[in-house]
Amino acid sequence: MSSRTLYLKSGCSTCISARRWLTEAHVPFAERDMFRHPLSDDELETLVSRVSAASLFSFRSPSVKSLGLNPDAMAEAEMLHWMGREPRLIRRPLLVTPERIVIGFDPEALRAALDAGA
Repeated sequence: MSSRTLYLKSGCSTCISARRWLTEAHVPFAERDMFRHPLSDDELETLVSRVSAASLFSFRSPSVKSLGLNPDAMAEAEMLHWMGREPRLIRRPLLVTPERIVIGFDPEALRAALDAGA
């Protein structure tokens, strides 16, 4: 089992780009679709122990508006609660390694995270 996991949404163009980049770089990783296999509250709390809830929260998600949320007024615990109920509120893709979490598709950040684990 790989020590790296790419959390994504099938069909998401940014997630596809991250998957392609990792594959072309011959980086072994496990893959998890957050919509088919949502993160548990415990898994989200583990992520938030490493990065802030605000950095994981997708402020631009259409779900923010449809749920009537005001993320600017939300405490981290409330963001965590909503991300656990609505995966669209979690930024993606997420590459989780033992050393780092890379949020979004950023080749430079991916390279730095992988170099840190080398």
